[in-house]
Amino acid sequence: MMMRCEENDFRCQHPSYEDFDKITAGELSNPIDANSLVNMSKYCMKLPVDNDFVIGDMGYKLFLKVLNGQSGLYHLWIDHEHCGDHDTHTMLGVYVGKGPPDIRIASHIKERWPHVVDLYATFNPMKNRLSKYYEQLFLDSYNFILNRVENTGTDKLYAVWDHERHFMGTHLNEVSNISKTQGFDDW
Repeated sequence: MMMRCEENDFRCQHPSYEDFDKITAGELSNPIDANSLVNMSKYCMKLPVDNDFVIGDMGYKLFLKVLNGQSGLYHLWIDHEHCGDHDTHTMLGVYVGKGPPDIRIASHIKERWPHVVDLYATFNPMKNRLSKYYEQLFLDSYNFILNRVENTGTDKLYAVWDHERHFMGTHLNEVSNISKTQGFDDW
């Protein structure tokens, strides 16, 4: 019996980042592979951007507040495909950037993001020079619909997350700890 993803000719398991990884292996002495950057990032979150669905003070600014003072590489994602057979969510990368994520992602949401579209973000803390390297290599390798400058890549960047990473993210406890919303009465 074929899996749903196989019937739809969509490979939801183990996406290949071989070309990206070959370049980093040839240019860096201690490279981070693309799988680690997009599928196992330190921070992964669904950002509540539609105010009609925000619970209490748990809007996108609270989720980003946890990242205050950090800098590194971030990606913005949208849902692409859900595979019920594997219980995975394939995400499509729509933007890559570097810098302080709390400021930069908040700016993207405020200035560009359609609030009816679910937004996901991943973030990997790293030094500025290294984040610039990875940002440029992603731009050279993949086509991001929201990156307009220096984006010569042609392939689409996909990430595959399990249900928990997709639904809960990686730091919901930290967000909950700084939220003023502690019960139904706070909504």
